[in-house]
Amino acid sequence: MWRRIVDYLPAAPGAQRQLAQLVAAVRYDLSWRFARPGAFRHRFERAIATMPQGICLYDAQDRLQLVNEQFCKIYNQEMAKLPIGISFYDVLAYSCAIGNYPGRSVNDIYSLRKAFIDKRQKGTFLQELGGERLIAISHQPLEDGGWVCTYEDITERRRAEAQIEYLAQHDGLTKLPNRLLFNSRLDEAIDQARCGVDCALLCLDLDGFKDVNDRLGHAAGDVLLQEVAGRLLKCIGQDATAARLGGDEFAIVLPNTSAVEAIKTAQRVTSRLSETHSLGTFGEAKIGVSIGIACAPTHADAAGPLLLLADKALYAAKYSGVGVPLLYDEELERLAVELRDKAAASRKGSAPLANEEQSRIAVLANDLRTALHEGHIHLCYQPIYDTVTRRPIAVEALARWSDPIRGSVSPMEFIPVAENSGLIGPLTEWVLLSACRQASRWREPVQVSVNLSPLNLSQPAFAATVARILGESGLAPNRLVLELTEGVHLQKSNVVENCLRDLKVLGVALWLDDFGSGYANIGYLRRLSCSVVKIDRSFLAPHEKQREILSGMIALVQACGLRVVAEGVETSAHHLLLQELGCDLVQGFLFGRPMAPEQIDATLLLGAESALRDRVA
Repeated sequence: MWRRIVDYLPAAPGAQRQLAQLVAAVRYDLSWRFARPGAFRHRFERAIATMPQGICLYDAQDRLQLVNEQFCKIYNQEMAKLPIGISFYDVLAYSCAIGNYPGRSVNDIYSLRKAFIDKRQKGTFLQELGGERLIAISHQPLEDGGWVCTYEDITERRRAEAQIEYLAQHDGLTKLPNRLLFNSRLDEAIDQARCGVDCALLCLDLDGFKDVNDRLGHAAGDVLLQEVAGRLLKCIGQDATAARLGGDEFAIVLPNTSAVEAIKTAQRVTSRLSETHSLGTFGEAKIGVSIGIACAPTHADAAGPLLLLADKALYAAKYSGVGVPLLYDEELERLAVELRDKAAASRKGSAPLANEEQSRIAVLANDLRTALHEGHIHLCYQPIYDTVTRRPIAVEALARWSDPIRGSVSPMEFIPVAENSGLIGPLTEWVLLSACRQASRWREPVQVSVNLSPLNLSQPAFAATVARILGESGLAPNRLVLELTEGVHLQKSNVVENCLRDLKVLGVALWLDDFGSGYANIGYLRRLSCSVVKIDRSFLAPHEKQREILSGMIALVQACGLRVVAEGVETSAHHLLLQELGCDLVQGFLFGRPMAPEQIDATLLLGAESALRDRVA
């Protein structure tokens, strides 16, 4: 019949094609209308069964009218246990019974769902199932009072989206947040700081990382960076963010953190990162870290300026070579510039180091870092005697390095390396703790003196470190002497001035070492608030003006109300001359060489006369 109708169509091709399409549509429609009973329902059921989403249809009394296999797969239910007419409550009860909602009761789940159904509103919401599965449910009310829902398991999709987001915000090597996420966390912390909740920013740069890369290869460097990342995470709280900004540069955002707490965190990071790093098949590595600290809103109340100031503090910390964290200070920039200019002038005035010499110094610094951690550094002690009472009044702690391969390494060699490689801070802290612990066990309550580098005083938290060490060792503050070398000019900055003031408040004694070898003047003595001055050993060398110079120096110091120590006393002639000139204290080989800790107690029981008699004999 359809063919005969087409025969009567107009001859024009366009009109014939349009009418053919119309006839095809009518034919399709009539095929559904006159199909055998059940054909439409059969096709409908096939469509429902093959849907990628689960579907449930309920009537106005919340009784199930339709469900497909995909719904059963999503909820791990059997189709046979979901008969037509079962109530919505029973469907949920069955789902709870098989563990889809661990820790939740069917009544709680039903109450929440029923409250939403009764609103008769269209909506989509997420539902969490056991096993960390996530289901998207789309709810649609129907005109007859019933409702229909579709269900889609979006667990894998969400995981993929989360992974993509994670990769966009994290460093691929260390898994730490990258600069993108770091900036976001920093902005959040500064927003809180504007509302009165302080925060701190730490900028970190690894010291010695390039050496590891050069010696062991970039693969070893990658392992080291992963080790560093793991240790950083162990040093900070859950609210903090440790990020890798690139290369060997890291940063830490500390929300709700004061400057004092930030310094403590930075010290913890410094100590942890300075420990030996195991690199698997590549062996072991030793590195240090320079840290600059800035706080909001004290230093800045915006991310850009705060980051700039933390970078400046980092620059100063790295250039100072002290190996300890530095908190930003207005004088810090000037200090950093002076240190940089001084280093540049030193390099300009001397011949460039050969590559072999540079390599030797780098290796020595790395070996010193290893020696410090493996116990190859030890202390010897040399007494200082009172010329009137003839009794020892103090003992100077002297660091010695006994290397298994190098043998004995002179302090004149390794102390400058420590200052230039960022190890002087950890080395000084170790000497202080060891000396204070030893002194606390002496039977004679004499003082113990420890030499400081001027770089130590550039550390804002140095006084707090000394206080902590005194507390740990149990040594009274007045029994600790800190000797400040006069050979290098102390920078006049707020950080140094505050450190000196805090040390005086703490109750420790300050002595000036190597007097006459560098920048001595009356103003310098007054600013340091020293109680004792040690005349440099070079003034005991034979010289036609020896008596006059020594006499003038001793008189000058004593006129300032200070006591005088002559170091390097090696002969009886030295001793007699100093007695005649009224020198207060003496120290040198004539009375005792540097000795092991176990010899100190016996030595302290002897007076200068006994020591001198033994030496002359």
